[in-house]
Amino acid sequence: MSDLPDEFDCTITNWEYIYGLCRDVSDQVKAADFEPDIVVALARGGWFAGRCCCDFLGLDDLTSLKMEHYVGAAEKSDEPTVRYPMPEGSVEGKDVLIVDDIADTGGSISRALDYVTDRDCHEVRTATLQLLGTSSFEPDFVGERLAEWTWVVYPWNFVEDMIDLVSDVMRKADGETVTETEIRGALREVHGIERIEMEIAQPDRFDEVMAEMVRRDVAAASGEGWRLVE
Repeated sequence: MSDLPDEFDCTITNWEYIYGLCRDVSDQVKAADFEPDIVVALARGGWFAGRCCCDFLGLDDLTSLKMEHYVGAAEKSDEPTVRYPMPEGSVEGKDVLIVDDIADTGGSISRALDYVTDRDCHEVRTATLQLLGTSSFEPDFVGERLAEWTWVVYPWNFVEDMIDLVSDVMRKADGETVTETEIRGALREVHGIERIEMEIAQPDRFDEVMAEMVRRDVAAASGEGWRLVE
């Protein structure tokens, strides 16, 4: 998180909301009379969206492309690069829909577009469930536009992101041992995550996150709270 302010807003989502965005994107594809032969889902965030779009669009041809850009909650690597390429010939001569969860800077999906276009496909269009105002890339299809920057916590990486966020607020806490009340208060103050928001989107999962932190040796139980293992 070194390239971001100490405090930044987060938005927690759930499966139903994201599924609705997948439907919205698919409806836009249909309205544009674009009939892709294959969906390229960018790993890992685009997997759920890619599979849902295949269902809505009546496609059974789905492949994956792994781009590396974010390595954790709000932690960026250098420029996005292809880590795991698509199978050879998978898009040759086909109309392609590239799908990802979100465009933040737009670097990942822009790089993916260049990569796919170079694989002798026919026509390529791009889609993201959400588009931040900070993105320099404009996808062809967008489920939702977010004017203000926020770190979106998706349901498929809820535990991963929450471990990063909780670890960060615990690291900045005054005492070595931090209670649930203190952690929740810090999440509200530092990241704008209200308890009610978290419980509506992902109910009864705080204890699961803390238990997983203990299992991964990130934190340890300490009195009435937890301490980081470092």
